[in-house]
Formats: sequence, structure tokens, C-alpha cells
Amino acid sequence: MNCPCPSELVFNSSSMASFTSNSSSEHSMASAQNIPPHASSTPSFMTRVAMRISRSRWFTFLRRVFHYQNGPRSDLDSNPFNSSTWMMLELVALLVQITSTTFTLVISKSEKPIWPMRVWIAGYDIGCVLNLLLLCGRYHQLHVTQRDSLSLSELEQQRNNEETSVYRSSHLMNKCRSSLELFFAIWFVMGNVWAFDSRFGSFQNAPKLQVLCIILLSWNAICYSFPFLLFLLLCCCVPLLSTLLGYNMNMGASARGASEDQISQLPSWRYKIVQFDNDSQSSQRLIDEDPEECCICLVKYTEKEEVRQLPCSHLFHLKCVDQWLRIISCCPLCKQGLQR
Repeated sequence: MNCPCPSELVFNSSSMASFTSNSSSEHSMASAQNIPPHASSTPSFMTRVAMRISRSRWFTFLRRVFHYQNGPRSDLDSNPFNSSTWMMLELVALLVQITSTTFTLVISKSEKPIWPMRVWIAGYDIGCVLNLLLLCGRYHQLHVTQRDSLSLSELEQQRNNEETSVYRSSHLMNKCRSSLELFFAIWFVMGNVWAFDSRFGSFQNAPKLQVLCIILLSWNAICYSFPFLLFLLLCCCVPLLSTLLGYNMNMGASARGASEDQISQLPSWRYKIVQFDNDSQSSQRLIDEDPEECCICLVKYTEKEEVRQLPCSHLFHLKCVDQWLRIISCCPLCKQGLQR
């Protein structure tokens, strides 16, 4: 979309050079932005996929979990695992485990495993039930905390009593949760010993119990390795993909970029140089107002180069600012955002 101003806008300058559309200038921009020469302003398919992934809710949630696990814990609401969506997923997972273990224990009464797998599955089932009760307590505690934060106009004594009871219940709940985590860790080690002991094959005598034990142990192995997998994803895989694609996925997750329609509606034209006297006051004023180089790629403007102007009146190379706006919808200089 072209600007309603003259077809070739005139800027007063004594020496202006730019980022041009020829091959040498494109190579300069490529080296400055880590994109290949002759690259189109339209992002590739892989870059568009990376953009969608970085702006998805699950990727943002994983980044919150990683920062929470590796940073200071300020209050209860900062814990991403206390969100209603995550607690609902925990509820579904616990119900599935309780149902499967109870059903398997009922239909496998005739099986006689060598190791006490039925005892292990029953203990795991009891632990899941206790974890379900703890989850209900966490959910109730969160609602009580939010209600207390809204009832500041009540009597101070009643509020202090309620805060004290909430603190005691939270402390007790944390102790119960730590005890359950220790129980599941010990139970996980015992289950591995009993299920994968090569000296005594229990699959022939108790196939249903053996398969269920392997499934539960695999699930727990994934849960225990979740912090390590999250570290590999966010600290190894994401930076590698960002380097290969030239798109910062972490920055795209924290700040949403502008759409193609918003970018295309911004005014653009071809840059033109007109020489004036160096002593001209008007020339000096325009040179001071309009920088002679793009602050994104740090390459000077040259004639007939496509430029784009943002609503804050700052000027940039069209390809530079378009790629910038797809990541962050604000001016690189003054940080003024685009109107959505």
C-alpha cells in the first residue's frame, strides 16, 4: 500500500546512503539479520510454523513452568501448576489411573505373579486416591485465598484468623504433598525391581498385572524426567531452531507480533535523495529529524530503496521493519505499539 504523498518522497540530505534492493545491499542486510540473501519478505513455511508454536498457549505455559522451577517462588498464585486448566488435567490423569488400576485388580484375581505386583498396584492405587484428595484441597485453598483477597473490608481480627488458618492448612498440605512424592519415588524404584527382574519372569503367570505395571512405570518415568525434557526443549532445541530459522521463538512467545494486514496498511514508498546546500538550515533540520540509516540493520539509506513509516513517524527499511513487526508489534526506537 503506497502513501498518498508524492510518488517519490524527497528528503533533504547532503550524504544519505541506504540499504538497497540490489544484490550487494541484500547481502549486507542478510549478514546483519542472519537471513539469506534474496530472501523474500514473506516468511517461509517453517518460520510461520515456529511463529504459531511460539504464540501457542502450551508453549507459553512451558516457559512459565521453566521460569517458575528455576526462579524464586514469590506467592501461591505465581505457580503455573495451580491454574485451573492444569489442575483439571491432573484430575483426569488421576481418575484414569485409579480406574485402570482398580479394574485390573478386579479382573486379575486368578493371576499369580512371582513378585507381589498386586500389592504394588494396590499401593499405587491408594497413593493416587490420596493425591486426588490433596488436589481437591489445593483447589479449595486457592478459592479461599482469592476470596480472602477480595474481602479486605471485613474486621481485622476475623481476617487475621482466616489468614492464620489458611497458612496452617497450606503448611500441612505441603507436608502431605512432600510425603506423597517421597512415597511415589520409593514405590517407583520397587516397581522397577519387581517388574523388570530378569531372573523371575512374571509375564507368563500374570500378564495383565505385568503390562499395567510397565505402563504405570513408564508414565512415572516420563513425569520424573519432565524437568530434564523441558530443559532440553527450551535451552537446546528452541535456541537451535531460532538460529536456523532467524526467528526468536522466546521473544515471539512473550510479545505478539503484528498481522500481515496491519503491516500492509502502513505507508511505504521508494527513498529518493536530493542534494541541497550544506549551509541550508532546512536541510540541517531534516537531517537531524530523519536518521540517515536504518536502526534495525544499521545500513544507510540509498536511492530507490523501499522504506516504511510507522505511526510514530520513524522510518525503516521495508524488509527490516516488516520482519521486526512480525515478531514485536511496536517501534524499535520509541516502542510505540501499533493500533490493533
